Amino acid sequence: MTLKLLNRIFAITVFLISLITLLMTAQPTVSFWDCGEFIAAAYYLQVPHPPGAPLFLIVGNIFSKIPLVENIGYRVNLLSVITSALSILLLYLIIIKVIKNYLNKELNKLFEGFLLYFSAAIGALAFSFSDTFWFNGVEAEVYASSTFLFAAVTYLIMKWNENPDRPDAEKYIILIAYLIGLSTGVHLMSVLAIVPVVMIVMFKKYVQDKEHLFITAKWFLIHSGIILLIAVIWWSGEKSQVPPTPEEYQKFDSTFKIVIALVSALIVGINYKKLLNKNSFYMPLMIGGVALFATYPGVVKYFPALLTLIGGENIVIELLVVLLVFGGLGYLVHYSIKESKPTLHLISLSFIFILIGFTTFAMVIIRSNQNPPMNENEPNTFPELEKYLNREQYGDFPTFKRRFSAEPHQQEIYTRYSSDLDFFYNYQMNHMMTRYLLWNFAGREGWTQDMGANVAPFNGIANIFGKLIGVRFNGDVRDSLFGIPFLLGLLGIYFHFRRDWKMASVYMIMFILMGYLTAFYQNQQEPQPRERDYFYVGAFFVFAIWISIGIYSLIQLIQDKIQRESFKKAAIIGTLAVFFVLVPVKMFAANYYTHDRSKNFIAWDYSYNLLQTCAPNAILFTNGDNDTFPLWYLQDVEGVRRDVKIVNLSLLNTEWYIRQLKNNDPYKVGTVRIRFSDELIKNIRPTQWTTKELSIPLPKVPGTNIVPSDFISQFNIRDSSVIREGKIIWTMPHTLNFGDVTGIRVQDIMVREIVEANNWERPIYFAVTCSDDSKIGLHDYLRMEGMGFRLVPEKRPLQSEFVEPYILAAQLKENPSFSRDYLPGFKFRGLNDSTIFLDENHRRMIQNYRNAFIRMTLYYLTQGQNDLAIQTLNEMERKMPIKLLPMEMGLIYELSNLYLKAGAQEKYNELSSQVEKMALKKLEENPNDAQSFYNPYRILLDIYENQNRNDKLYELWKKLEAIFPNDPVVKSNIEKYKQLLQGQDTIKN
Repeated sequence: MTLKLLNRIFAITVFLISLITLLMTAQPTVSFWDCGEFIAAAYYLQVPHPPGAPLFLIVGNIFSKIPLVENIGYRVNLLSVITSALSILLLYLIIIKVIKNYLNKELNKLFEGFLLYFSAAIGALAFSFSDTFWFNGVEAEVYASSTFLFAAVTYLIMKWNENPDRPDAEKYIILIAYLIGLSTGVHLMSVLAIVPVVMIVMFKKYVQDKEHLFITAKWFLIHSGIILLIAVIWWSGEKSQVPPTPEEYQKFDSTFKIVIALVSALIVGINYKKLLNKNSFYMPLMIGGVALFATYPGVVKYFPALLTLIGGENIVIELLVVLLVFGGLGYLVHYSIKESKPTLHLISLSFIFILIGFTTFAMVIIRSNQNPPMNENEPNTFPELEKYLNREQYGDFPTFKRRFSAEPHQQEIYTRYSSDLDFFYNYQMNHMMTRYLLWNFAGREGWTQDMGANVAPFNGIANIFGKLIGVRFNGDVRDSLFGIPFLLGLLGIYFHFRRDWKMASVYMIMFILMGYLTAFYQNQQEPQPRERDYFYVGAFFVFAIWISIGIYSLIQLIQDKIQRESFKKAAIIGTLAVFFVLVPVKMFAANYYTHDRSKNFIAWDYSYNLLQTCAPNAILFTNGDNDTFPLWYLQDVEGVRRDVKIVNLSLLNTEWYIRQLKNNDPYKVGTVRIRFSDELIKNIRPTQWTTKELSIPLPKVPGTNIVPSDFISQFNIRDSSVIREGKIIWTMPHTLNFGDVTGIRVQDIMVREIVEANNWERPIYFAVTCSDDSKIGLHDYLRMEGMGFRLVPEKRPLQSEFVEPYILAAQLKENPSFSRDYLPGFKFRGLNDSTIFLDENHRRMIQNYRNAFIRMTLYYLTQGQNDLAIQTLNEMERKMPIKLLPMEMGLIYELSNLYLKAGAQEKYNELSSQVEKMALKKLEENPNDAQSFYNPYRILLDIYENQNRNDKLYELWKKLEAIFPNDPVVKSNIEKYKQLLQGQDTIKN
């Protein structure tokens, strides 16, 4: 066997292990978050949220047409599966090239090759089984494809690095340029690889004085340290507890940039002869920075802006400008060949290929002009494309001001953190980056948002370190990686710098760019709607390289330290075997259950159930990503309930979306009636508003004040007062506060307009996920009919749950059949299957099902239908067992009381026993918790009262006496239960 063949066997094995694992665990259809949007956009080549991903959609469209499986969502998911497996193959090959680069010798023996290939395989598989990469690799999101492009760019530059003087070596750089251009049509992560690429090229082709390079690298570290020190001092002084205005944080940013620029100019100016020459460490970074800036924002933002500036709305002029740009670059290529200027030739040709790659965005304009069902921002001209690429929909944010949010739900950042420095270090750097790095290579505490890392059974020791970085270590051994991959990575960094500091610095810059600098640039405010670890997968990719280097370096140490050949081989093979078990095998074992989505239909079922909640031809208001994007998928791709018009409340704040609702009817089911003109919609803004009473009239028989009988029967109206009034009356509150001035959002204006303009012609629903403040005060007229509340001309009854009992009961009765048209009967697949992992988001969405069952139960109880109430609760437990889908103590307590009210004493005792154990545990953890709503004292007192356990009641009141020693109620109850216990003793005696 040759070394080449052995290498190929390892490469194919690593690829197949990754591919098979991802295929076994891939999502079988749509999943939550952006995946539904991307699959639907790929299927019809539509326009998703800014800044778009046209290349991903084009390739996804091809996958959607390959009849490997029936479900279209799964076909597009396979794009991520295949690109992820290819990324692992490339990572394995990259690791070998990185290590060979510092070995600086050819391998001669099979055993030498085996050691290198095995070490590389461990690192590659460690990344394959890492938390973030595995999550990305089984669903239709852009991050898997982006990782593949980044891996391809890295592999190609390492391939070029092996023999840069070959006559055709330039082809690798040009291909890299093309891939970077293409990557703009997927995700911008690969664009950051430009700087490391330039560093490798400069180090290999232009640097001649290595000692000078090393000295200037030290200068760069000193320079960076000074900048960081200035920032630390500056941010530590930013202690305001009031959100800055846009003008204030823009001024802060400008001042910060000027100071940093002046300090940098001073440092470089003092040493310009040393720092500004081709042997300087600064030059690759400066040239790489220029190349990065030329690509992003240069090509991605400024090039469309240039076209808009010159051509405006005239696409002919804009296309002529494009041709002129390509012509000018072509001339530079011709000139560079003629005048023998190879560097200019390479730069010109590379820029041409970056632009060619960027042309995938032509699809955005082309498809937007076809008015597909999904056409976000309507970028049908270059001016609109410019806005789309600039993400203007999401607003602006500062670069250097760390705390800036004025959002109400993010105001704790001004009180929880003492300064901008505190927020930057503890939240933005450590919570939002270091914690994720530890998740992937040390272990994860759990799957509830904001949970920490896990190196059990060493969490106690780790928490000493954790205090320094604000990361908590906790969790079970089954989820722990013992911190071994993380420690090996740190060891790999040490050995990489020791043996090849130039290449190590390249990968360190890559790691920082993909990780901490990305986190710095994003400037995320707390809290985030979800975990953001997927942004930093490029940094984790680099860290996996260091894991292999750490293992290989330890093997080399063993080779150097042990002289006896037989002992040496045994020690080496044993070490590799141990690391293989403790790294990829342990990571696979720890992460398989939580990443196996092969039977997970939660998102599909929830979306189907929400659509089937709606009566035919309905309007459905939804809240955010998870109750909108999967619905778009079902409608656009699988053709389910296309008669329902989905109105996303977040997007309802944008003029383009309002116009589309008014004018677009892709499935010929009617538009949403909106009386505003297009001109008025274009200029719509939040407006001043004081809480006031409004009304909507009911339809009348022509020429009379009588409400038609068919209208009464249609809504099953029982409230005669509404019929007498001939209208519904409600109070619409304000939703915005600007000091003493109150106002309402654009979405509030539009919800009111849609409700009033509809005039009861189409059923209107609010998804149960819609917040209370989005319902413009209509709560008293919203009746539950499943996963939504229907607007009805009837007021909520005072003594009963406001549900439509026959419809809700029919929905909660599982229907195994499937229909693209209205068909009551929900799907609850997998909710009682212990082999399916449900994360926090799944559990939160599933809680809406429980809420519907509980409301149905409460209705039956108010009607005296106790048997039906018990049946409903039992059916809920059968479909969603508490053992698999745990509930909080307070909810189980309420559930037990429902059983008690229905007369199911045995079931009450069973649940109250669980609640008692939970409450006693909470009491032990915090004996002073006597005033929270579901405090353990209140719950235990209620349980013991219902079960006549006077001894326990006496003990509990005595404990309360320690908290409230002078409370007369406490004292009287102690005396009461003391006498009752004495009476019981007397009876016994």
